[in-house]
Amino acid sequence: MKIMLIVLLLNLCFLPLNTFGGGCGCSAKKAENAIEKKKEMMIRSKCTEGNCINGKGLMITEDGTKYEGSFKAGLPDGEGVFTDPVMPRSAEGIYDYSRVEIYKGQVQAGLKQGKGTFTFSEGSQYVGAFDKDKMNGKGILTNADGLVYEGTFENGRPQGEGTVTFPDGRKYVGQVARNSINGQGTMTFPDGKKYVGEFQMNKIQGQGIMTYPDGKKEEGQFENDKFVGKSISKAEGGRM
Repeated sequence: MKIMLIVLLLNLCFLPLNTFGGGCGCSAKKAENAIEKKKEMMIRSKCTEGNCINGKGLMITEDGTKYEGSFKAGLPDGEGVFTDPVMPRSAEGIYDYSRVEIYKGQVQAGLKQGKGTFTFSEGSQYVGAFDKDKMNGKGILTNADGLVYEGTFENGRPQGEGTVTFPDGRKYVGQVARNSINGQGTMTFPDGKKYVGEFQMNKIQGQGIMTYPDGKKEEGQFENDKFVGKSISKAEGGRM
């Protein structure tokens, strides 16, 4: 259940390939097998308090995960809280809970399902929809340093349409794909510049228009965040 934080530069990577322990590149069959193994582990887990069959209780799984909340048929179901230790088990078999990741929200058949909040050990937080333990649907991912992605998630990663707001005042609105800013979008800058056009892997790349506060424009081809095509306005050779 590990996740890379959104970084503060355009060269950002929203999430790693194995977000929430489910390999985004694995087959559907492997993903289903992983879910079944997780459920089996929960059934074998220790109930330390309350009723972990049909009721409310506290359970600790073999990998150190704590779950406190509602149970149905021996699995977490309803509303509850998952607490996961970030550090591995010590030689004595004791987990270190000084750094944890916490999910609070709806649960179904042992999985995060529905609406919930996931707080990372570094302080970042996701609030939104979950499906089969992964972020799926609409949500907001807020970096501990203030960068925010709001939009759609698919298979545990930003995918589709969204908005990225940077702490330095930049704002991107448009398409995201392959875990990055990709496709058509608009980037506005704190100094008044605005770019509308194509992006590839977090870079201004392809056909687009850069408009400056004084009205000058660069329209044409961009590569690696720089204008390389012919300008059709007064801004001959203008720079970003």
